[in-house]
Amino acid sequence: MYVDISITEEDLQLIMGRNFKPRYAAALRDVFCPACRQKEDDAVLPEKFWLNPAGDVIVEGACARCSAPIEKLLETGIDPRQYDQAMAIREYKVEIGKDYEVRR
Repeated sequence: MYVDISITEEDLQLIMGRNFKPRYAAALRDVFCPACRQKEDDAVLPEKFWLNPAGDVIVEGACARCSAPIEKLLETGIDPRQYDQAMAIREYKVEIGKDYEVRR
């Protein structure tokens, strides 16, 4: 299945492992909002998380300043351990859990 599927923040923690807190916090600060053209600390207010077929995670949310929709790609698929964990979560959700949404 070559679509993005929804995951939880807990799933993202499992994927990123012990690097979760520093890398996730840094990623949310490093975002440019095309609507208000601002780049500042805590720029994204996360709402949904999507796991793509490459093992990367897309954080979908809103700009903290203007509330415009904004996304941030976390390249978790480049680390072999994170990729393996992402694919295990993906396989479980698709084959067994069936507790996911498909991103359109």
